[in-house]
Amino acid sequence: MSKKILVLFLLFFMTGCWNYHELNSLAISTALAIDKKDDEYEISILIANSKKGQVSAEKGESQTVVYSAKGNTISDALKNIDLENPRQTYIGHLAVIVISEEVAKEGLMDILDLLLRNSESTKRFYITIATDYSAKDIIQIISPLETFPSQTISINIKSSSESQAVSAAVTYSKFIENLLKKGINPLLPTITIEGDEKKGSDDKNLEKSSPSAILKLGTLTIFDDDKLIGSASNNESRGINLMMNRIDEMIIEDKCGDDYLVASLSQVSSKTSIEFKNGKPIATISVKGIGDITENSCNLELTDPKVIDKIEKEINDKVESLMKKGLKLIQKDLKSDVIGIGNLVYKKNPKYYKKIKDWDQDIFPDMKIKVKSNINISTKGSTKQSIKEAKNEN
Repeated sequence: MSKKILVLFLLFFMTGCWNYHELNSLAISTALAIDKKDDEYEISILIANSKKGQVSAEKGESQTVVYSAKGNTISDALKNIDLENPRQTYIGHLAVIVISEEVAKEGLMDILDLLLRNSESTKRFYITIATDYSAKDIIQIISPLETFPSQTISINIKSSSESQAVSAAVTYSKFIENLLKKGINPLLPTITIEGDEKKGSDDKNLEKSSPSAILKLGTLTIFDDDKLIGSASNNESRGINLMMNRIDEMIIEDKCGDDYLVASLSQVSSKTSIEFKNGKPIATISVKGIGDITENSCNLELTDPKVIDKIEKEINDKVESLMKKGLKLIQKDLKSDVIGIGNLVYKKNPKYYKKIKDWDQDIFPDMKIKVKSNINISTKGSTKQSIKEAKNEN
């Protein structure tokens, strides 16, 4: 073997990662909470590989520890945490960032920029807004079902966005994408605590069949650029998610007296089209899907085609009503295009869009936006009659 080949061979096996760290020297953070206290940032990190977790995993105790520190800047607060934490903080495994409403109203640009510049950050973590409680309180609530609170939050966000119509799963990368795109503003889901937050952070919360406190995802928050400007109600959030094509399935209830007819919608999808009339853009948002009647306490004759047609119309009216409620909030009340109508206008007619000074203030509030729903009732359940109807006949 020649000397050159031997040298190359040795160099290949002697190289390593430039930022390599021993695992035992790192405090692996899976959640980051950002609050404001006394005009300073309070940063809290949830450490997953604490010594406490390693020795007490079999005792049903918390396997995590939370460190907090204040600073004039986020970087300053993080460095102050390192004064308390015997290990070096590592954020390469972040699952979620929880931000207080106060911080979000002031703007997230500094936070986003810091995370962008951090080479350890994967940029795939979820972002959520803490309501009614501090972000620190949120990441301290212990769940009997998951090892770490960060797991509880991230799994909750993912599953709720797929099966519910109120919340949304927004990663750091997606938030940045919508922040930088033309004609669209970002939005984020909220999270809160139900129960006693002090007992919920106690190890004894793991030993109860009914926990003292649980984490619950809430509705959507609306942003103008990087600043939080308002929150959506339950129905407004459902309408916004419908228009953004974020819903695959949802439940629609139709009240009849004191009873309800419930339809389960599936294969729900939406499409937005843009056309220009007299030089002005007009948007049409069309929703389609399949509906199954899952509850019928209204004693309706589901074998009658006219009854089915009536139910179908009422369901479509309700879907359109949800979209109109969401549209009123973002178009008239908050004037923030989080559903991306402006981005579609930009793609359709870039020359027109470039002449606009401020899309959210000048065009979007008064733009004509039509909503249409086409939900087809495919089945009426496994029985033609309800049990109540059969009993009344007998």
